[in-house]
Parts: sequence; C-alpha cells; structure tokens
Amino acid sequence: MKLIDEIISSLETKPAGDIRVGLKYTGVEIDGKIGLAYTFPEHAKAPKDVGNLIGKNITKLAHSWNLTEASIGVAGINALIKPAKYKEIEIFEHILRIADNYEKIGVVGYFKPLIEKLPKDKEVFVFEKKSYCGLLPEEAEEDIIPKCDLVIISGSTFVNKTIERLLELSQGYTMIIGPTTILSPVLFDYNVDALAGVLVTEPEKVLRIVSQGGGRRELEDVIKFVYMEKK
Repeated sequence: MKLIDEIISSLETKPAGDIRVGLKYTGVEIDGKIGLAYTFPEHAKAPKDVGNLIGKNITKLAHSWNLTEASIGVAGINALIKPAKYKEIEIFEHILRIADNYEKIGVVGYFKPLIEKLPKDKEVFVFEKKSYCGLLPEEAEEDIIPKCDLVIISGSTFVNKTIERLLELSQGYTMIIGPTTILSPVLFDYNVDALAGVLVTEPEKVLRIVSQGGGRRELEDVIKFVYMEKK
C-alpha cells in the first residue's frame, strides 16, 4: 500500500526488541516503546520467520496478507511513531458531542459502546466483517460510505488492508480510531480529518497483558487515549 510505504518512509526504523502476539492485540517493543495492533484471531497463522523476528526491522510486515505478520508490522510502526501534537481525550465522548452536527454516520467496526449511544434521530450505518444482527457487510461500504457526512473507521483496517479504499470512498468528516490507529500526520494527506489512538504508559505491563490474552478493557489503566486533528 502506498499509504503504508509513506508512513514507514517518514520514520527512523529500528529493530524489534520484543514481539508478543496475543488473542486480541499484538504488542511490539522497539527501543523501549510499545506499539499495539489488533490481532485477527480468525486469521491466526504463524509468521513465515517465526522465532527469528526479534532484532529485525519488522515494519514492512504491515504489507503482508498473513494477518498475524501484518499485525506485527503495524504494531512495529506504532512503536516507532512519535506524535508531536496531541490532546488526551475520551474519543467516544468526543464523537457523541459532535454527532449532532451530522446526518448520516458511517462506522467501520463494531464499537458497541459508541454505537448504542449515537443519536437515534440520525442515520447510522455500521459495517463489520463478522456477522452481527443489524450490521451491514463490508460490500455495502462502496455504496453507502460516500453518502455519509461523518465516517468513523477502526484502526484495525490498517491490518486487513482496507484502509486506503475506505479513505478513497469517504467524502465526509473522516476519523480513524482505536488502539491500532497509526498516529502519523501522513494520514492527513489521505482524506483523514482526525486520528484517535493510544500511547503506552507502562510498557512491561502492556506486554504481559497482551501475552496473556488481554484486550482494550484490560489495557485501560496502562495506556492513554490521544487525539490529533488536521489543521
């Protein structure tokens, strides 16, 4: 993906010091910093060079169609990112505050606590690969996303390679959210208006939680949620 290549080119790449692939998230440590990325358990497959990845530059694995490798690559990118300007924010509360300004809201990813609270007088379209009652299949994105004036995209789309097409489709105010979100200003050149991701505050504990199958709920006390907006 051109987008991923541009992001990697903007970074000073370094070898991975530790890699943990958990049930819900993958964590990569580089130079004392931890990056996270969503693990797709339904596509679990060992990396080609399993057991030999530590000490290597693993960011280009973000291109892989082995989604375990892709999770490692995206987590590696997140470990290298050094966002210059950000706010600490509770992103769901922020979205709920601004939602009244929009009429058609497209959400890529099943953010249940957010979706249940979105205004009932708005048209809300939720797209998800997994089969949930009332949600739309990803095939519907091509038709509906361009009609939405607020588009909220899960950062996990960096891992499954759908992010670039979603950004091409989106014509409204576009946000990428979640712990997998790459907090790179490069994205503001790709039709993105706001980024909401995480920074790790307790690296060793995060690696333990990820290794033991923990997800966002278990990570809440050892990460902080941050927000960047296009100027």
